[in-house]
Amino acid sequence: MIDFTNCEINKFKYYGGKNGGKICIKYNDTDYMLKFPGINEGISEYGYSNNCISEYVACNIIKTLGLKVQETILGLYYLNDVEKVVVACKDFTSEGTVLKQFAELKNSQIETSKNGYGTELEEVIETIEEQQIYDAKDLKEFFWDMFIADCLVGNFDRHNGNWGFLINENLKKIEIAPIYDCASCLYPQLTDERIAQIINDEAEMDARIFVFPTSALKINDKKINYFEYISSLENEDCNNALIRIVQRISMEKINSVIDETPFISSIRKEFYKKIVSMRYEMILKYSYEKLQDK
Repeated sequence: MIDFTNCEINKFKYYGGKNGGKICIKYNDTDYMLKFPGINEGISEYGYSNNCISEYVACNIIKTLGLKVQETILGLYYLNDVEKVVVACKDFTSEGTVLKQFAELKNSQIETSKNGYGTELEEVIETIEEQQIYDAKDLKEFFWDMFIADCLVGNFDRHNGNWGFLINENLKKIEIAPIYDCASCLYPQLTDERIAQIINDEAEMDARIFVFPTSALKINDKKINYFEYISSLENEDCNNALIRIVQRISMEKINSVIDETPFISSIRKEFYKKIVSMRYEMILKYSYEKLQDK
């Protein structure tokens, strides 16, 4: 249980985004973005959400899929003598290398009227295919791999501002940034009390597979339903990513990640294992087998 309270703070580095406060600390001579829990806007009016736990668990689940993802560490931070569970995310920028959001690339397509933060799937794919700074085929594969991974962990907030590139303008170098900002995965607003109510309720669990969360991406201004879209098999690039990712999924590895996660209750661990297994079996594996039959 690492205590980050006395780590050196870099007061000159700031981070954007939602899901709680963030500061830059030095840990083991390396910069980390330290995320704090946000106020729970769900059932518990005065409680804190589990966004830090979600960030850690989801990133480590995605890591088992062989995808490039940010390094995360769970720990404690004492603020005015109040203990908070926080997550330290290794800062993958460095001197001369900066993180550029996909939204900024989308904004650069000046021949169109696209909104950089607009999440219409058609516009996102068009930007990937038309941009000139990265191999379009590789970028598209990364995008769809991330989409399938987000489905597995139930991410409702993968928008154009939380994935992108690492760019060194001086060296004219660019690479896709590791997958980051997974705090909106695994139903972070659920309290343990609410989990106890729904974990053995078939209708409640099914709703969290087939109804919500939806993707932040849209088709005709309607958010994409993960099950409906993936199981439709209508997008060949999505189908190819489904094949790649399903063949890498090991529930044994995923369950080990969850079992070894500190600070969380046994019922939350049971819920995480059950909901990820259900999303795998009922969305991804189902669609994969349907694709094989086709």
